[in-house]
Amino acid sequence: MHNQLSQHLQVSERTLEKLVAAGKFPPPLRIGKRVVWASDVVEKWLGCALTKQREWVPASSRRRNVI
Repeated sequence: MHNQLSQHLQVSERTLEKLVAAGKFPPPLRIGKRVVWASDVVEKWLGCALTKQREWVPASSRRRNVI
């Protein structure tokens, strides 16, 4: 699952590990040697991470509002 998740997020496994260690990504559930994440938790994190991108306004649009 670790490898599948890193591919889904398009980051390396090491980057995923660093995000978890830094508290920037939800910790996994460890089942024996397996490491798993609930898909709804991952999608929630992704939605939160993309908020700034979704709210982004092009610079040209911002300039029109400046007087």
